[in-house]
Amino acid sequence: MTYDDFKKRYRYDPTNDILGEGAFGKVFRATDTESGSTVAIKVAPVNMANENHSLKHEFETVGKVDPHLHIALYDECYRFSVEWAGLHDFAILEYYPMGSLDKIIKNPALTDSDKHDLALGILEGLRHLHNTGAQGVVHRDLKPRNVLIQKWRGKYVAKITDFGLSKFSDSISNSVISQSFKGGTLNYASPEQIRGEQIRRNTDLWSFGVILHELLTGEVPYKIDDSSESTLRQVYERMNQQSLPESFKTIKEPYATVIQKCLIVNPNLRYRSAEEVLQDIRKAPTLPAPPLPPVVEPKKALKDQTEFFDESPFASLSNSVFGSGSQSNSTPSANADKSTPKDNLEGSGYVKSDPKPKEPKKEKPKKDLTMMIVGAVAILGIITFAVIYFGGNSKKAEAVSSDSTLTNSIKTPVAVDTTALGQQADSLFNLPNYPEYARVVLKINEAYPANSGGHSKNEALQKLKKGAAGWEKYSLSEPDNRSFLEAFSNAILILDPYDIKGLELQKKLNK
Repeated sequence: MTYDDFKKRYRYDPTNDILGEGAFGKVFRATDTESGSTVAIKVAPVNMANENHSLKHEFETVGKVDPHLHIALYDECYRFSVEWAGLHDFAILEYYPMGSLDKIIKNPALTDSDKHDLALGILEGLRHLHNTGAQGVVHRDLKPRNVLIQKWRGKYVAKITDFGLSKFSDSISNSVISQSFKGGTLNYASPEQIRGEQIRRNTDLWSFGVILHELLTGEVPYKIDDSSESTLRQVYERMNQQSLPESFKTIKEPYATVIQKCLIVNPNLRYRSAEEVLQDIRKAPTLPAPPLPPVVEPKKALKDQTEFFDESPFASLSNSVFGSGSQSNSTPSANADKSTPKDNLEGSGYVKSDPKPKEPKKEKPKKDLTMMIVGAVAILGIITFAVIYFGGNSKKAEAVSSDSTLTNSIKTPVAVDTTALGQQADSLFNLPNYPEYARVVLKINEAYPANSGGHSKNEALQKLKKGAAGWEKYSLSEPDNRSFLEAFSNAILILDPYDIKGLELQKKLNK
């Protein structure tokens, strides 16, 4: 692919589409015109004097890591000579609308369950990295900014990314603080990294301990404002004494013990593997279900109601708002007012009546009755005649009116804002909510079947199949992996119930 081909395929505005900027380059949100999907593009200049810190070298290093739910890998990396800017690397990554962990780590809306899910996800990703190859891969720059976030069916999914400093642990000798450690990274760096000593896999576990402390308290345990020798010496002394801030006292078990064992200066005494941390952190008690909302009692029915129903006409509404059993408070029972008034029982033999007998009712003359019958028959005859005479013309008029309405409805198309629907489809795909994305795509294609652009049925199917192919690499034994594949399968079959790939996925999931 040439640079011109790259620019035609990936469209973005460098000014308005920037997502972030770091020591290694910038990240932009872009549109892949071939698939219609939104992607992230990381752009970094190439320093030929330090090729090991290039974006292409990072891509090649993590290319040896197998796909995993909690690892965000690049799809591709290109190197081009850019006019007036020199040699640059361009890496393509899936776009995550929620951004990285540093955007939400101090959000008060995060529940204990959310924080637990995030911590487990980071550990699962580290375990996978550390078990890659013979000696494993050490990330060396783990921090909230390098953990992307995705929300799936109400749960947060953490994805470790940015492997610019990552190395295979069997090739590491000493750590050197590079430009990457600027901008707060020193707060997450292990003591051996700061001192330029030999590092190993549990270097990442120190960084995890710092992240967990910040996730639970909102602050890092050892804040390093600058990299001067005096500052580092003071912080290192606090680390040796494990002098943690007051906020640490608010942390519950087992998290408090996990943090302390992660933040041991001597790496020989620290946790040795992510698996050990996982075993301890899983001892956290099961979180109780959230309390039910308070029951709101409905108002009692007024006593002077004049209209009664066997069942309240608002019974279904009352049940949905107040819950079952509310109807008894708002609707009178079927037998509520069946007691017969005394006046109605007069002369029945059960209640003594007035001793003075009532005068019998006078009967109307039979003549009046005869006149009424004759009048009724006459009126009925007139109505019958009118129906017979005018009925045919009326039906014709109705037919013409109906035909006219039908013609007008055919001639007047229903206005559909496909631009808004297209934006909605992109948003649903990125959430992700693949089945709903498929339904919106169908709406777009039903409105304009021949002009759906990047949201045509075929384009959407290819986009979903590409996503499914990425998730098929993951083990179905993990519930989240299975859940993603089910969503892709359902979405594909919504667009085309007979699609071979969709049916194949369904069969695979049903085994």
